Amino acid sequence: MKYNFHTHSHHDDGKEPLEDFVKEAVEKGLQAIGFTGHSPLPFSNEWSLPKETYPDYLAEVRRLKEQYKDVIDVYMGLEIDYIPGYSDNFRNFLNGAGLDYCIGSVHLVMKPGSNECSDIWFIDGPREGYLKGIDRLFDGDARAAAEAFFEQSREMVATQRPHIIGHLDKVNMHNKGDLFNPSEEWYQKAVHRLLEAVAAAGTIVELNTRGVYSGKTDAFFPATPILQKCFEYDIPVMVNTDAHHPSQVDKLFDEGVQLLKDIGYRKMTTPFFEVEI
Repeated sequence: MKYNFHTHSHHDDGKEPLEDFVKEAVEKGLQAIGFTGHSPLPFSNEWSLPKETYPDYLAEVRRLKEQYKDVIDVYMGLEIDYIPGYSDNFRNFLNGAGLDYCIGSVHLVMKPGSNECSDIWFIDGPREGYLKGIDRLFDGDARAAAEAFFEQSREMVATQRPHIIGHLDKVNMHNKGDLFNPSEEWYQKAVHRLLEAVAAAGTIVELNTRGVYSGKTDAFFPATPILQKCFEYDIPVMVNTDAHHPSQVDKLFDEGVQLLKDIGYRKMTTPFFEVEI
């Protein structure tokens, strides 16, 4: 059984209309697709749903849910950015729009002790911006920057309790092995604290395939050692492709499932059903 619950359309930073994703999912034999536009943010940016068109996104997903109800299950969600002091409470999004689920993610790391919009480190985008953020906000200390990412992620899970945590170790995407070593004790401790919160909240960890098929990383998010820890901690997992184009709705899905099976998982857990593997 195939599905994808991490999808971005032309409404935010993806490509093509929502319905094109549904049609592609049907053609490729998916049983379910969930839409997760980036939640509106209180400052200007190029990737999130604009507040002015957010209602249009919701209305279109509702239309597709009804139109394709006899063909494929369509779910309405958001990928909600957690930024202390700036992002809205996840429950307000869920209840206000009647969402089916949400993914909680950290793309923007607030400098510890600050609440200024100018003190936010954008970990996505070009590597040049990633490196400049470490230099400007963390005095060039990549370890302090990575620890801030994991602590903000831990706080998100503990306080907002998202259904799914998105690309749990994305802070490592631009690392390239020359800034910090994920095998070091401090990194492992930061991951452990986050996974403790994930386990306590019952949040699902996604195996996100986008980094690999986009050529940005050599490994899925999160990396295999973290997925192995998830298995040890009995944390539920699922595979998502983080599709930004209809052609990506099942990109490396089977490879992700195989990795989970190799680790020892015998089922994947979505917010709505389980899939035996």
